[in-house]
Amino acid sequence: MTRRIALAILVTVWTILIVGCTTAYVAMRWVLIEQLDRSIQARVASLTELVRPGLVATESSDDESAPSPAVRNPAVPPVGTRPDADRYVIKNATGRTISPATGGLGVSDVTPLAASFAALGDGGRVRTVTFAAVAPIGAGGLPAPVKVTYQTPATDLDRQLDRLAWMFTLFGLGAGLVTALVAVRVSRAALKPLHATAAAIGAIDPKNLHRRIEAGALPPELIPMASRLNEMLARIEGAYAQRHQFLADASHELRTPVAALVTTAEVSLRHPRAAESYRATLETCLADARLLRRLVERLMEQCRADELSHDEPPQELDLAPLLNQCADQAAALARERDIELARDLPAEIRLVTQPGRLRSVVMNLLANAVEYNRPGGRVELTAKPSGTRLYLQFRDTGPGIAAEHLPHLFEPFYRADRARSAEAGHMGLGLSLVQSHLAALGGVVRVESMPGVGTTFVVELPLNGDWAR
Repeated sequence: MTRRIALAILVTVWTILIVGCTTAYVAMRWVLIEQLDRSIQARVASLTELVRPGLVATESSDDESAPSPAVRNPAVPPVGTRPDADRYVIKNATGRTISPATGGLGVSDVTPLAASFAALGDGGRVRTVTFAAVAPIGAGGLPAPVKVTYQTPATDLDRQLDRLAWMFTLFGLGAGLVTALVAVRVSRAALKPLHATAAAIGAIDPKNLHRRIEAGALPPELIPMASRLNEMLARIEGAYAQRHQFLADASHELRTPVAALVTTAEVSLRHPRAAESYRATLETCLADARLLRRLVERLMEQCRADELSHDEPPQELDLAPLLNQCADQAAALARERDIELARDLPAEIRLVTQPGRLRSVVMNLLANAVEYNRPGGRVELTAKPSGTRLYLQFRDTGPGIAAEHLPHLFEPFYRADRARSAEAGHMGLGLSLVQSHLAALGGVVRVESMPGVGTTFVVELPLNGDWAR
């Protein structure tokens, strides 16, 4: 990660440097050439007298890029054969070189036409610029158009361009090296909190779930991530604690019937006994074994509660038939206890849910309402959609639940009336399953109870299936 970040910064900066230096070099070269051309134009404008070394005018060749060295301006260095001398030639409209034997020639209205560089045999270059001008060469000394071709060595220009090239190259290399060092240091400094966070996360195990990431030591951009990780760790710690407690409670619940089963069998085998005694012992062991089977089944159901959400796809259905089926099943148990089961359900309730989970919720709450009711009591099941929520109400007329038990009702293996629950073979897992299923369905459950009056469980579920997205 550090290398990739440093390399990305380095490549970006070097690209900017290369483009910037190249652009600056091209701009400076254009400025210097323009300055040279303006200098040449000023020299041409200062030509006031043309003098030939000889007395006879000659014509130059048609190649305007090679001015005749026979014509010179006293204002510039002598031409001769010196390679660093300026040269120029002036031609009239017919292409003939103008070279009066005596007198002067004034040039005005100088306008550049073309410019180019030419390479010399010694590796140097010359700058040749052609101008349009006006000179008094017509009949009676009238102004007439002429063409001036001026050539000057580009030695100074090339020297300045070479210096610029070296300067930009060295600047780019130096800036690139400095950028590389800075990029490595910055990337390491920027990733240091991440490495510390990774080390802190790596040190978290089942024995250290209480540890958290220090969000205050992280850059502002990473604080939301640290907060979410801490929230996740808190959820994991809570779930792990619940599982640990669940295993401890399950072990405790299993220990009692297993111990009773073993003790009964050992006592029975200590001495020879009559067949009726052995039969009574087997019946006692069978009752303990059935209790163990029910406990194991409920434990397996509790363990499968989290996996059911992956096995059963959500589907849209009419809940009214499902509620009526559950009520019909609970009505059979209610009749045995002389309990009336009333229902108030709409003709149709459309919602997105997992039918298996919801059926388990309804059956557990109806069974509890019937089981913990008084003979001749009443159970009411109502369903009421409101906006995007569905409210299911399970009301019984049982003895009620004391206020100190209400916060613990949904804990695994918790039983408010342990004596009665043990008599009926209840394990204290039904309400825990109800809460697990409703959490997976995006719902909640609330309980209200008044001793001597009865208990009401209220289930709230979403109708549109937002929990499944």
